Amino acid sequence: MRIIFLLVSILIISSCRTKPKFYRGYVFYDKKPLLNVIVRKDNLNESTQTDSTGFFKLPKEPNSIHSLIFEKTGFITDTIPSVWTQHGEKVNYTFLNKTIDTIFLRKITLPNKDGYK
Repeated sequence: MRIIFLLVSILIISSCRTKPKFYRGYVFYDKKPLLNVIVRKDNLNESTQTDSTGFFKLPKEPNSIHSLIFEKTGFITDTIPSVWTQHGEKVNYTFLNKTIDTIFLRKITLPNKDGYK
């Protein structure tokens, strides 16, 4: 009986998911890491910047989830939701997983005298 109780306890404990304490991920452009991209939470002034490897780590409040905004001069600002569903089925997480997510930013393209490049 003790063995069954122990096995059930281990199963329950191992199935519990710990809540992430940080948003974390990488920012790239053209397969290269981007340095000094500002990563901030929507509706908050809390932000961080990417390092030379394109990595960022931003603290997460225990009871709230925010979209993340990525900003860098010369690049299109992008907003990525950290929680989303596809067709109401499975809940997906971005920048909150054990595997680290990556975002690829796009450069701003300005028209030249003949139109766009």
